[in-house]
Amino acid sequence: MTQITLSPDQTAQLAAATDGVVITDSDGNVVVRLAGRLTDEEREILANHKRQMAANVPTRPFSEVIAELKAKYPVDEQPSE
Repeated sequence: MTQITLSPDQTAQLAAATDGVVITDSDGNVVVRLAGRLTDEEREILANHKRQMAANVPTRPFSEVIAELKAKYPVDEQPSE
């Protein structure tokens, strides 16, 4: 696994980020996007899902979930390959 060591300033910026991080190269090209921390609402959604799965309760189709996530979190730029 590749390891990248952050400077103290970069470590502080990453630790303070609450809504995600975009890492770019020196030319400003997006290298990777890191998701932000989960909100209380998102943690509750995950907890409910885990309870449903444990109880074998019918769940939503994957396609419906993906459509909802795409609507809620639009991606305006894809990382270059």
